[in-house]
Amino acid sequence: PTPVPTATPAPTATATPEEAAERSAPSFAADIQPIFNERCIKCHSGDKPPRGLRLDSYDHVLQGGTYRAVIVPGDPEGSELVRRIKGEALPRMPFDGPPFLSDEQIALIVRWIAEGAPDN
Repeated sequence: PTPVPTATPAPTATATPEEAAERSAPSFAADIQPIFNERCIKCHSGDKPPRGLRLDSYDHVLQGGTYRAVIVPGDPEGSELVRRIKGEALPRMPFDGPPFLSDEQIALIVRWIAEGAPDN
């Protein structure tokens, strides 16, 4: 007898740890604050930061600067911080760049804001 072809089961999709991490919400403490610590708080901390904007704690980030909030939770494109780190508004930040933030760092900040800028 001739063997009857059988359907090969489709492989199940299993996310790699990297893919799973990419889909999970960025953590302020683990992902966002380290970027600010490395690239921003040299200027944006202390008693007299530029434009009154401190980026050295979650509460200060949400508070914004002298004139307005710099992030709009849920709206990265409406957030001044995003426009500055992308170079869509001047001066581009960090002010001492280049190098500026990497595409990956910018994407992480954008995702964090898009997901509501949680304190996690």
